[in-house]
Amino acid sequence: MDRSWINTSRISSDVYEKGVEDFLEVAKRKGALINERYYCPCVNGKRLHIELIREHVLCDAFLRNYTT
Repeated sequence: MDRSWINTSRISSDVYEKGVEDFLEVAKRKGALINERYYCPCVNGKRLHIELIREHVLCDAFLRNYTT
């Protein structure tokens, strides 16, 4: 999966939003699901519901060193 979109601007960016949606689809298929929660790739790194993860990465971005 191409991750170059992670470093694009989050503000009004169709590229970033499409990347987030693609990322979430992959996470749902391959992620480690526990109690309907996945690890959030944002600063807090907690297990959250997919909708909250979407909100976090759209508003707060990914961790700079996120690679998983």
